[in-house]
Amino acid sequence: MSARHVERRAPLPGDAGFVCDESLWCAEGRVVEEFAMEQPIPPYLFAFAVGEIGSREVGPRTKVFAEAVPAVLDAAAKEFAGTEDMIRVGEKLFGGYDWERFDLLVLPPSFPYGGMENPRMVFLTPTVIKGDASGAQVVAHELAHSWTGNLITNKTNDHFWLNEGFTTYAERRIVEAVQGEDIAALNIGIGWKGLVDEMERFKDNMEFTKLLTNQEGVDPDDVYSQVPYEKGFQFLWRIERQIGRPAFDEFLKKYIAAFKFQSIDTCTFLDFLKTNVPGIEKEIDLKTWTEGTGIPPDAMEPVSNIYTKIVSLAQEFKQGRMPSEEEVANWHGQEWELYLENLPKSVEASQVTALDCRYRLSESKDYEVKVAFLQLAIASRCSEYYNVVEKTLKEVGRMKYLRPLYTALVQSKEEEKIFAQRVFSEARETYHPIAQSVVESILSKHL
Repeated sequence: MSARHVERRAPLPGDAGFVCDESLWCAEGRVVEEFAMEQPIPPYLFAFAVGEIGSREVGPRTKVFAEAVPAVLDAAAKEFAGTEDMIRVGEKLFGGYDWERFDLLVLPPSFPYGGMENPRMVFLTPTVIKGDASGAQVVAHELAHSWTGNLITNKTNDHFWLNEGFTTYAERRIVEAVQGEDIAALNIGIGWKGLVDEMERFKDNMEFTKLLTNQEGVDPDDVYSQVPYEKGFQFLWRIERQIGRPAFDEFLKKYIAAFKFQSIDTCTFLDFLKTNVPGIEKEIDLKTWTEGTGIPPDAMEPVSNIYTKIVSLAQEFKQGRMPSEEEVANWHGQEWELYLENLPKSVEASQVTALDCRYRLSESKDYEVKVAFLQLAIASRCSEYYNVVEKTLKEVGRMKYLRPLYTALVQSKEEEKIFAQRVFSEARETYHPIAQSVVESILSKHL
């Protein structure tokens, strides 16, 4: 539970309140699990999980929990072994960790999100267990929420970027400190491509390319996107470049200390920024960044040798050149994800098949890589991969994968639309209700 466990005890008369009859509450074999939460938490972060759950200790303040299957627990413990190092980096950057414990719960595959930042116990999709510790990036994001999102929370969903933009920035600082500048640059590059793609997605409704949005009468799940994450990150990165990292680090610590355990809005943040960084509004157009549509002209793609090399290789693919085995020898999931994300949207089916024959991307254990490849395969109408698409849509319920695969199918020919409808009708009951409604919305727009 996202609270401290106090004790397990026998039920007492008077405990039940109005929950149920006293005789049922105190029946033989019943036990009471008592939890306490001393810190005030955002109202959307009250969470508990029920099941036959086992655990593994991975650090002085971290256990990994999952269904009591030794193989899953062992894999999760190995993937997240570096969690304590990340907590220490976070504390150095943003101030003390105020929640005492940082436990991780790996949920079944139907969990619709990558992670959910419940205080004390983060909920995670099993797709983050990749076998090479790179899944720890999602943990870094949820850990960063311990300061930006849990400690300081957006007042309403119109100000969602205050949670996610700050957390994406904080996550990348943690990743840079633990895994190095190159990996951080890859993450920024993948995020930049995602932001550019979202501009295309919202071209007919640019309201949702703003940081400060108006979501009155709108289902947040319908307009959920990378914009608050990546445009928010870009805004904070822009401020960092303007005033320098040491000054920005001091500003962040001051900001977190000033507003901890409070819910705030964009105006509050901007007032605090202008007070603590005098003259910043003369250097950066704060209104364009927060209330303007699209990507501001002073946003920036990352600059690094590895990022430039991968994007360059992706651009050569259209001319028929695929990367050599020597060029990809040291690539892991993030390098392949960046490469695939930057390939042309549609290429010859024979090129897609040749790429997979050489590098087996459709068989990747990393869903980021597999789904990026399958999107390419659908766009190129490589029907020999549709059985892999179907298997993927039936084995995971994470919306990050469902959304692009179903969208790619319904934007294709009639055959693919019928295929998408059939797969959804067969997989629907295995999805979380939020994921069900998102997929239904995608299908209804195109069918």
